Amino acid sequence: MALSIGSACPPFDLPGTDGRAHSLASFADAKALVVVVSCNHCPHVVANEARLVDIARDYGMKGAAFLAVNANDAARYPDDDMAHMKTRAKDRGFPFPYVRDDSQAFVRALGARFTPEVFVFDGARALRYHGRIDDNERDVTRARSHDLRNALDAILAGKAPAVEETNALGCSVKWK
Repeated sequence: MALSIGSACPPFDLPGTDGRAHSLASFADAKALVVVVSCNHCPHVVANEARLVDIARDYGMKGAAFLAVNANDAARYPDDDMAHMKTRAKDRGFPFPYVRDDSQAFVRALGARFTPEVFVFDGARALRYHGRIDDNERDVTRARSHDLRNALDAILAGKAPAVEETNALGCSVKWK
């Protein structure tokens, strides 16, 4: 089961592609924290990467922090190991930390099932939105519901999102 709306963000301390460890405390000053369960190989993630980068750039200036987490079993999916993650983060110009959850403990605590799957926490680190980025991963120009942007607009304005949960669509997390 995914984390319930209103639940606290589980603690984490995970190594990033930038060579630094990232923990919940790393984002203490952020007005919102967007955690995206991600990976390197899933076509759904690939289809959403550019728009996620755009959203992170737009909302980073407004006080939101972003974190992408890859917990896929790298033994079975070698493209998801740290070396490949470093290349992907650099090649795609990620403006946010991309971290590795080898133990899968953080992603399990979130209750994540898919890549990509979004969890948005407010300034007090309570979950306020969970689900998809928008309703059309294939063509952002045809998206009618910009769920992540809508949630961030509300949270940064100190309000509850009109839609708190949507169904994430993607590949399954590759559990060990």
